[in-house]
Amino acid sequence: MKKSILSISLMLIVFLNVKAQGVYDDFIYNRQAVKERKVVAWPFLREADVSTSKRVIRMVDVREKQNQVMAWPKNPLAVIVYEAIKNGKMVPYRDDSLSGTFTQEEIITMTIDTAIIENPDPNDPEQTVMDTIINVFKPIDRIKRYRIIEDWIFDKKLSTYFVRIIAIAPQFKPIIGGVELNEQDLCVLKYHAREADPMVPVTEMDLRHLFINYEVFNRQNDAARITFDDWFESRQFSSYIIKQSNEQDLYIKDRAEFKDNGVAAILEGERIKQDLFEKEHDMWEY
Repeated sequence: MKKSILSISLMLIVFLNVKAQGVYDDFIYNRQAVKERKVVAWPFLREADVSTSKRVIRMVDVREKQNQVMAWPKNPLAVIVYEAIKNGKMVPYRDDSLSGTFTQEEIITMTIDTAIIENPDPNDPEQTVMDTIINVFKPIDRIKRYRIIEDWIFDKKLSTYFVRIIAIAPQFKPIIGGVELNEQDLCVLKYHAREADPMVPVTEMDLRHLFINYEVFNRQNDAARITFDDWFESRQFSSYIIKQSNEQDLYIKDRAEFKDNGVAAILEGERIKQDLFEKEHDMWEY
């Protein structure tokens, strides 16, 4: 009897130890699915198979309800992206052409926030001196919007109409001397690195390979969280179009007919979105 009780006790201790060792982060079981996930590469696309292509630029605002998962405190997208740039994991490009690049020092310098305050002069208490204070850049508070460059493509070989994200540009407002300037790109980041030859391995890290191991908060089920790569690829974000390729290469807000009418610019973006939606439907005969 004593031996049976001892055996059961030992089995219980071993079971509890195994359970304790399986604790991962704040869960009671070992969560490895996201950390072990790999990027599924896009199918190879030949130029000869592309019958229609249109470049579109849209804006994603973190403050919109549908996009608030991007600011989840445990995995805020702004911190993930900024830390990857600062640590040299990502190549920060200067513009949409993805040619010239910033150095890590230039990125850090751009994000330095300076404020000028008035303090008593230590040599003359009746006088004051102006001191410059440097504030730490907080990505989660300063990066609120992302500019997304994408191509809408019709593949005539497979008879499919699909969208591919080319690059993502985090937006921020520089603060110089305590004055907040207009919003601008922090940099432009390549979304999916792909060489001309699909057999040549890609050495440069892209956003898909960065996002694939970071969870996105799931409002319905904590056990079924997807990654940021899944989130962008399945297009679960809310956005509005700010530019479509045109002969003047202008954003909608910069075109003469929309320059002084923000509402009309938004409606034009919605019209372009509807045209893209209807294009595939119009290609078929029933």
